[in-house]
Amino acid sequence: MKLILAGTPAFASAIFAPLIENKTFEILALICQPDKPFGRKGELKSPHTKETFLSQDIQILQPDKITESVIATLQALKPDAILVVAYGKILPKAFLDIAPCINIHASILPLWRGASPLQQMILSQNAYFGITAMKMNEKLDEGDILGISYLPNTRQSITELSLQLASIGAKLAQYVLTHLQKIEPLRQINADASYCTKIKKSDGCVSLESANDVYRHYLAYCEWPHIFIKSTKGYTLKLFDVALIESCNTHKVGEILNIESQSIVIGCKCGSVRIGSLQQEGKAKLNAAIYLRGKRLNVGDILC
Repeated sequence: MKLILAGTPAFASAIFAPLIENKTFEILALICQPDKPFGRKGELKSPHTKETFLSQDIQILQPDKITESVIATLQALKPDAILVVAYGKILPKAFLDIAPCINIHASILPLWRGASPLQQMILSQNAYFGITAMKMNEKLDEGDILGISYLPNTRQSITELSLQLASIGAKLAQYVLTHLQKIEPLRQINADASYCTKIKKSDGCVSLESANDVYRHYLAYCEWPHIFIKSTKGYTLKLFDVALIESCNTHKVGEILNIESQSIVIGCKCGSVRIGSLQQEGKAKLNAAIYLRGKRLNVGDILC
């Protein structure tokens, strides 16, 4: 089968890699986002998929827009199918008409259509997480379902969940592509749909009302934007290496319950959490116990 791959981040790389290694598939081209400025110096950084497969004998295309010229280039390759994983832009009908376009979407559709399904699955804390293969149409994640794989919720962080879903997503993609002509598509029930948007930095702001809520947000946002609380003095304080201690007992909001050698325990209105490191806005990240010593805070004081 002749394939075009379209995807940009590490999640896409993990799904594409087994397909590239599988000699059943002939990879005609990889489409990904253009290189973008990164860091304070604004140096150009390549997408993860480009960096991963640059050494392979694969044509790499990085168009700013899917123009008629890009469409013509892809049509000339005569693919049997196009596999799309987190490409990062809405694809026009002319692109979808080149060949059957199969999208691997990180949720159990029709739940969490949109840009941040991994984070929303974690925040929702359903019993199972999953990944869906669908035949793309012009609407947002509304295409007919071709296959679903799932795994149990064991309170994975987004880092862990991304790796697990990419692993089963790669197997799902191979199965669907290999059996594409035999699979009977299943129409999504739009009435059951839910949606998620692009993550903003402000989404990482948490209050210390519920320990469960703090922990869920940490699992979802521990890569970016990280979780943080707002100090009564005006600065923000990022929380790292967070673990749920208990979710039932009542405490003063932000009360320091225990200072350990490598962490601290903080009370919430409902429950408590352990925090390994803290980072005050504009300053270096510190071991949480060292941070408290620098602030002259003791057990019984309020963190922020």
